[in-house]
Parts: sequence; C-alpha cells; structure tokens
Amino acid sequence: MSRPTTPATLEEAGTKLWDRIIADLPEHWELDERELHLLESACHVRDQIAKLDALVAEDGMVVVGSRGAQQVHPGLAEARQLRGVEMRLLRALQLTNPADASPTTKKAQRAANARWNRVRAAGNL
Repeated sequence: MSRPTTPATLEEAGTKLWDRIIADLPEHWELDERELHLLESACHVRDQIAKLDALVAEDGMVVVGSRGAQQVHPGLAEARQLRGVEMRLLRALQLTNPADASPTTKKAQRAANARWNRVRAAGNL
C-alpha cells in the first residue's frame, strides 16, 4: 500500500498534522476518499488556527476595538470555534481498526460511505 501524499495546498501546521496521522496508521490501512477529504479539511483548519494563533501572539490577547475600548482579541474566539471544527472532522475519520469495530459501527460506516459516494456521483464535490 502506498501512503497518500501530503496535499500541496497545506501549510506547515496542516502538513505536520497530516504527516503525524498518516504515520500513525497501520501499514495495511488505506484511507478512502471520504476519509482523505475529512483529513485534508482538518489539516486546512489546523493551518487557519495556526494563523490566528500567530496573529493573537503578535497583537496580544487584548486589542483596542473600533470605539477605542479594550476587548479580547477576536481571533481567540475564532480559533476556539475552529478547534471544535477540527475535532469534529478528526472524530468523523473514525480511525479505528475495522476488525475491532462493532456491527453497529460497521453498519454506520457503510451508510456514511454510501451517502458520500452519492454526493461525489452527483458532482457536489
């Protein structure tokens, strides 16, 4: 099995996340298109979080708002929301050994893959 290559559109933080996840997969595992899409999306979100974190580090946690009052940096709230998105995307990957999955989990995975294939076939990606 060949490992999927890191998407060229990822920046440093996203590339690191991609490489860590791919490196942790067992040798015999292949990610399907749905899983690759979820992983790439999570990695792009990680890049956005890194940019926001850098902006907050540069500006400080408190900034002057449009009316001159001090306020919490808006990047903090956005980064917090993106961390939630990232966790949901990574959780949706369900990177567990398929042989260890319960029958209910296997059924849910087949249903999710079927929905994903319908979306791809309809050209909505």
